Amino acid sequence: MRNILISTFFVASMSAVPAFASDFGDQNIVNSQADQNMQLCMGSDIDAATSKTIRACTKAYKASIPNYDVKSDILTRRGWLQLSAKNYDRASRDFKSAAKLNSVNEIAYLGEGFAAMLQADYATAIAYFNDCMTHNEAAPLAYYGLGMTKELTGDKSGAFEAYSKAAKLRPDWQAPQEELSRIRA
Repeated sequence: MRNILISTFFVASMSAVPAFASDFGDQNIVNSQADQNMQLCMGSDIDAATSKTIRACTKAYKASIPNYDVKSDILTRRGWLQLSAKNYDRASRDFKSAAKLNSVNEIAYLGEGFAAMLQADYATAIAYFNDCMTHNEAAPLAYYGLGMTKELTGDKSGAFEAYSKAAKLRPDWQAPQEELSRIRA
């Protein structure tokens, strides 16, 4: 299941945060260290989250322009990296902060759902996933997360239904198809 989680985090994070080339203000001279931190944070491989990439996100957050959307995106990215590094409490804090900064950052709410699921707080995870199902970008991931959570609680039919909806919304995504095949077997 860990490999599935990592691939889910990767898909979610890639769709979550645009790569900012240089969002550190209206200065004519870009702070190259700040730019490098932003590039490392936003361009890092979720599957191989390291303390270096997480620190880069922290430094990019501190150096970023006072724009709530940019700060929210950085915290969302750092949250996914924290999840990958198994720092679930820190990930949850990052996602909560990101959602406070930008109330329409559905990927931050999705992240809160995955963090809750990984902390075995299934009721909270289900609530977050249900909240994200009406948003086009987040809906397939929300259904997939709901399927995983339902499966962890022993609700195989609920998991099957959620995976089916995820597969219908994103037919090109193999993860829900694989889960459906596994449950049918």
